Amino acid sequence: MSTKQNSPVAFALGGLAGGNGFGAGFLDAAQQRGIRPTAISCTSGMIVWAARFLAGDNLAERFRKEVTATPAGVGVPPPVASAWMGVAGLPGVFRPANLEYWQRWFRPPTQPLAQELADRMLPVQTALPIRPDAFYQEVADALNASEVAVLFNAFCPPSGFEFLFLNPAAMRLLGRSPGQRLGSQVFQAVDAAAVRAALHLYAYGHEQLYDGQHLIDGAYHRQFILDELCELPGDAKPAALWLVRPQNSRWLDPMPSNFFEQRDMETEIAMNSSYASQVRRIELINRLLKSGQLTSDRYKQVALHPFEFAGKRGYFDYFNESQAVFDRGRQDALAVLG
Repeated sequence: MSTKQNSPVAFALGGLAGGNGFGAGFLDAAQQRGIRPTAISCTSGMIVWAARFLAGDNLAERFRKEVTATPAGVGVPPPVASAWMGVAGLPGVFRPANLEYWQRWFRPPTQPLAQELADRMLPVQTALPIRPDAFYQEVADALNASEVAVLFNAFCPPSGFEFLFLNPAAMRLLGRSPGQRLGSQVFQAVDAAAVRAALHLYAYGHEQLYDGQHLIDGAYHRQFILDELCELPGDAKPAALWLVRPQNSRWLDPMPSNFFEQRDMETEIAMNSSYASQVRRIELINRLLKSGQLTSDRYKQVALHPFEFAGKRGYFDYFNESQAVFDRGRQDALAVLG
């Protein structure tokens, strides 16, 4: 399988903590092959790698530097590395919320005793992001400066709305405007606050607001943004859509027999659900077009190219990036991008 550079292509990049290296490896291969997509959708950590790709950064070097700054990157076993991050945090990314934990015990109670004890003993906030404001601004600037249409998301649990952030190219092609609502979606421009909201993990708690709304990392809600890429009009509509998946589409091990295996499987199933439903819709349109049951000029075939990590990574690997995963993504992508 290869990608013809004279045919419009789009990349759908699914973010997943320690699996972002796979998508970064794919983008590095696309860089080497000189492939420039018409559009990119991305979630979670792949927002950052998409920005670096569009800015022309040396992705292999950036990844190598970042992974070697982590415990797992210097050979610490994943369970130990994950435990260490819980104690010491991840340099430059987040720190443990130890101070905040003890501060809660000195606040006057405002809720029933059982609720207060649960909130203080087992708070949802276990970490705090420490990336500087300049980091979020740099990502936003790179996305907004690109002629490639870029979309990423965040989710608001209290309202059920998905916030879709579009750079100017995506706003123009999809005919959207900042603040517009369609169904359960809200469209907004890309800025530093949007990037920060889209990288907000559960572990950070829910005190940070975006325009008065509680938003979380969009990958928890919809890891892949596919439908909108198929809505691109005219010459921008992709003939091929690359679905860059940092996990396998099926459970490769025997059925779980312990807590960690069960949580691993739960995460994989949850991350696959929204992906599978969107793929089915695209495949349905393709079938209707092929059979002649759908004849509108607004539709055309979109070739789906799933590109997924073929190996097995466990519960503790979700928290740890790996040079081997990056290398696997790059090597496999070089082979299929042609």
